Amino acid sequence: MMIQRIFCVTGLVSLFLLNTSWGPAASLSSKPAKPSDTDVKRMVLVLDASGSMWGRIRGKAKIEIAKEVLKKLIDGMPADLQVGLYAYGHRTKGDCADIEMLSPVEPLNRSGLKKRIAAISPRGKTPLSEAVHQAAKTLHYTKERAAVVLVSDGLETCDMDPCKLAVELAMSGADFTVHVVGFDINVEEQEQLRCLADKTGGLFLAAADADALQEALTRTVAKVKEPPAPVKEDPGTAKVGGPASVPVGSAFEAVWQGPDSRNDYIAIAHKSDEDLHYVDYAYTKKGSPVRLTAPAEPGEYELRYVHNHSGTVIGRADIKATPVQASVQAPASVGVATEFEVTWQGPAYKIDYISIARVDQRPGSHINYTYTREGSPLKLRAPSDPGTYEVRYILGRGRKLLVKTTIEINAVDASVQAPDSADVATEFEVTWQGPANKSDYISIARPDQRPGSHVNHTYIREGSPLWLRAPSDPGTYEVRYILGRGRRLLAKTTIK
Repeated sequence: MMIQRIFCVTGLVSLFLLNTSWGPAASLSSKPAKPSDTDVKRMVLVLDASGSMWGRIRGKAKIEIAKEVLKKLIDGMPADLQVGLYAYGHRTKGDCADIEMLSPVEPLNRSGLKKRIAAISPRGKTPLSEAVHQAAKTLHYTKERAAVVLVSDGLETCDMDPCKLAVELAMSGADFTVHVVGFDINVEEQEQLRCLADKTGGLFLAAADADALQEALTRTVAKVKEPPAPVKEDPGTAKVGGPASVPVGSAFEAVWQGPDSRNDYIAIAHKSDEDLHYVDYAYTKKGSPVRLTAPAEPGEYELRYVHNHSGTVIGRADIKATPVQASVQAPASVGVATEFEVTWQGPAYKIDYISIARVDQRPGSHINYTYTREGSPLKLRAPSDPGTYEVRYILGRGRKLLVKTTIEINAVDASVQAPDSADVATEFEVTWQGPANKSDYISIARPDQRPGSHVNHTYIREGSPLWLRAPSDPGTYEVRYILGRGRRLLAKTTIK
């Protein structure tokens, strides 16, 4: 078996570097392909243009910072590179399919790339996993050595698991690596994005501002250009060790001594599993000790040193995964978009969280969540749509569902009363009733405008009655009560 490498920088930019001198991908029983005499490199730049990129750092939008950094990066790229450009989240709001190749892979065109990047305007979601997948396929990652540099300012917002994708791409690629740079993201989000790099043997770097982003990208591109580590044909034996037992889902360290041949790795697997199966793994090139995550199910497991080139286990040690207890208690029902309390018990690992999700959503998906570091009880925000949901305790590592309880989200009553007519551009009075959540508001809009759009609006914190400004153009309009979270229309009345 050959686990490949991926270098990933989260959210803003994905850089796919391909060395076309490598031959077909290795199978589980074959040896890796040997490099030829040529060394033509191709790369695809993938830019995260999701709406969160309008967030500001020291008064400047992150997208503008990213564009300036990328301009400098492109100016410094070697002239012999062939470069393409992808973007996602740049055309429509709420569309997980908004991924586009803006420039085909071609000899480095500095002015063309910079022009296309300059025209990008963030507005949508963050389908970073599918963007990585599409770019990998474009570069024929199963046949040739390839690397991705992904820069992101946030987590995956579409229903796809980037960690699972990283493992799949690593195992099926010829020699595929993702480097990840997390741009202006918190520690918990860094942990969730780190797996993209860890599972492919790449770098994970965090960048808080323009200088750090420039440094991280420069360092990452230099890493991509390094030649691969040598292969040791005769690995001999190795030693691996760790704690005698670990709680399920916890992080722990394993130490090793061995040949450290190209893409060797330390794995944890159930004792009954075949040698090349695993629950989690880490590359030996990360050094000793390596960081692993305990399985989510209790039982008897084994640490293994795997010589990747031959696909053989050359060192073993026993380890046990022990159970943990967890519970969640929530109200039987609450109104849409309201905050409610959840009491919980559990291991409270660093990135564990309590979530609310549809019954059909997988454990790693949710509508809202709060990290367990907020203590017990903690606050969750109810969804904007009525229905039956689940409140869940989720192990952050591996996104394992430990325990859940159901909750009914009820529709709430709301009403608005306004005059039958008003003069253009004048203020008029609106009386309302509703849930009065902090971000709720009363708006005036054309009948064809969606709930989140309006001509003017006033937040309900102004009380009832409140004042709205009529539009400047005569016509028939709607006065609406809008649920701030989810921008859901609760009530409306017409006004001329």
